[in-house]
Amino acid sequence: MFQALVTLLIILIILMIVCVRIVSKKVVRNYERAIHLIWAAIVTAACYTVFILVPPGHDKLAVFTSGLYFLATDWLVVFLMFFVADYTQIKPPSKLPRYTIAILTGVDSVSFIINTFTRHMYDLQSVTAYELGANYWDIQLKIPHAVHRMFVYGIVLYSLYILTYRLIKAPVMYKSKYASILFQTVAVVGVNVLCSIIKAKYDYSVILYASLAMSICYFALYAAPRKLLERIHFTVVEDSVIGLFSYDSDGKCVGVNQVARELFAGDEDIFAIADRYLADWIEEHQGSSLSVIGAERTMIKNGEKVYIYVTYQKFLDKKRRNLGSCFQFEDRTEVVRNFKEEKYRATHDMLTGLLNREAFEDEVRRILSRVQEPYCMVCSNIQDFKLINELYGAEVGDKLLMAQADMIRGEQEENAASARIYADKFSSLLPKRSFDEQMFIENMSRILEFGEESSFRPHFYIGVYDITNVNEPVWTMYDKAIMAINTIRGNYGKNVAYYCEELLQSIMEEREILGEFDRAIEEERFNMFLQPQIANNGTIVGAEALVRWIHPEKGMVNPGVFIPTLEKAGLIHKLDLYMWESAAKKLEEWKEQGKENLSISVNISTKDFFYMDVCKAFRALADKYDFDIKKLKLEITESALIENVGEIMKTLDGLHALGYEIEIDDFGSGYSSLGMLKDINADILKIDMIFLQETKNIGRSNTILKNIISMSKELGMPNIMEGVETKEQVDFLKDAGCDMFQGYYFAKPMSIEDFEKEYC
Repeated sequence: MFQALVTLLIILIILMIVCVRIVSKKVVRNYERAIHLIWAAIVTAACYTVFILVPPGHDKLAVFTSGLYFLATDWLVVFLMFFVADYTQIKPPSKLPRYTIAILTGVDSVSFIINTFTRHMYDLQSVTAYELGANYWDIQLKIPHAVHRMFVYGIVLYSLYILTYRLIKAPVMYKSKYASILFQTVAVVGVNVLCSIIKAKYDYSVILYASLAMSICYFALYAAPRKLLERIHFTVVEDSVIGLFSYDSDGKCVGVNQVARELFAGDEDIFAIADRYLADWIEEHQGSSLSVIGAERTMIKNGEKVYIYVTYQKFLDKKRRNLGSCFQFEDRTEVVRNFKEEKYRATHDMLTGLLNREAFEDEVRRILSRVQEPYCMVCSNIQDFKLINELYGAEVGDKLLMAQADMIRGEQEENAASARIYADKFSSLLPKRSFDEQMFIENMSRILEFGEESSFRPHFYIGVYDITNVNEPVWTMYDKAIMAINTIRGNYGKNVAYYCEELLQSIMEEREILGEFDRAIEEERFNMFLQPQIANNGTIVGAEALVRWIHPEKGMVNPGVFIPTLEKAGLIHKLDLYMWESAAKKLEEWKEQGKENLSISVNISTKDFFYMDVCKAFRALADKYDFDIKKLKLEITESALIENVGEIMKTLDGLHALGYEIEIDDFGSGYSSLGMLKDINADILKIDMIFLQETKNIGRSNTILKNIISMSKELGMPNIMEGVETKEQVDFLKDAGCDMFQGYYFAKPMSIEDFEKEYC
């Protein structure tokens, strides 16, 4: 039996070496860990074989070779643990545990080498086994060896735990991947423990070490992955989102997955359909030597057109012999529809169905490149369109835009193009002969009719540019039509305007203003003028800050010239910030001079809220200058509150928290004055001069004015009347209870020097 054991061990060692050679030639997942494990098993088996072959009388050699066996066992279980960790992909969060185990294994290995001289781990005694007809070495274990065994079994148990955890958590089809290794490892440990318990003369578990290593190679690297791959392939084919017909080498259909069944569902047998499909395909592609052919196909399914991409693939062996073939059917209906929809979205406005900006530009270029007759660019714009959404709701506004688009489409001929540029801005390229100005006005008027019960009458403008140069940029043509509209904006007696070259002069003026603006700010060419605000007892209470541009060549530039330009260019916030700082600086100066009774009111433009953090700007002024915050009054027009109400209200609350007082400017000139008062947190009401202008209904105007003044007092808001020009107006306002006045009757806006000379 001894000879049989040695022979078996030698055979197993040879088989494991062959196994290493095979594994090394085929790179598969985890193969490096497997090779390490097999080599550890080879060394372990070889050391044990040499150990049991040591003859009696050679105690030191026997102790040394047995030590090699024990330390080889250490590394065998360590490499097993490393393999299992990689195989199951369950690894410690850091490399510290691995390093610790490796170090402890190294210490244990050194201990076994030293045992050759110290015999502190175990000792050996040669014993003759008569029933076996051979001698064997009886190992007499000591306490340190028990520590070694605990260490080894601990590593093995950890590996078993990982395998068991993976086995429990894995899906059914993956369980066999871990079960084979788990059960074999348990068997090896069981035999090893059994040999220890019964004090067997030889450790028969060594045989299982070798078989375990080879078995791991087979099951972990080959059998389990191949079986798993077959299951995955079956699952992929059956659950694939692509339809599949599979054929054998004779061209007979042998498999149809669920997607293909649903795609070709009908009364006829699906395999008959598949056979006929292949026959038709071969006839269509007769003579083709390609192994893979793809083609677009369409079919009717449930009355709807379905788009399919078909791929036919032949399977050939190394000798180019036919193994079979398959069809892959990819339903691209949704992709095609999405592509068409995306293409439509990319070129059309989704609300109106007209072209968008980019597509309009391309279409205009295309039309003008091939026509000979005169064309014109026609643009339309609804005055205060935003108010329609505010008063009637966005749904009504959208219906109005769609009706306008339908009207434009209905009048459009073949060589024409129309687009919604943005919001309520529409543009059309038309042959000049087809533009009927009167009909366009009538159609637009009909669209904007809200009924006799409505007091709101939207006004619209039409700008026309007769194209003289077809090579001119499209947006230059559009801008010229818009420039024509700008010449009549605010004029409710006109609807149509034509572009003329004189408009270029105004553009040049705007560009000149914008070109000089930054330099004028740096050189402080913008001066703060003050218009006094007088209390009803005749005392001066403050002034409104108004900007004046003192140009080095042109002298004083009218604010009506540069302010609209700056607002249009989005630069008004820079000028406002400049004026706010000028006012804060002057208030600081007055405070130092003991003139703390005077206040300055500054304007906050609607666009300031969009271009900067207004609250942050005034907080910075309060930090930079030493002035009484309540003396810097902040004027905001009621029309500004209509836009982005929530954000502006939040900003005003922040300004109040800093200590600033808010004035509502031009009250009564907008559409939502009363509704606004119930929500806004303001301190002073500044009444628009419109109520002092001459009118046929002076009595009604005065009644409204008195009630506004009375209402402001009930709300606890002091009031200022602007635009006061006559003594009669002053007397009337005093009788009505007006708190403060501002206007030409008292003084025009004046320089700071003149103001201080007159009132300080």
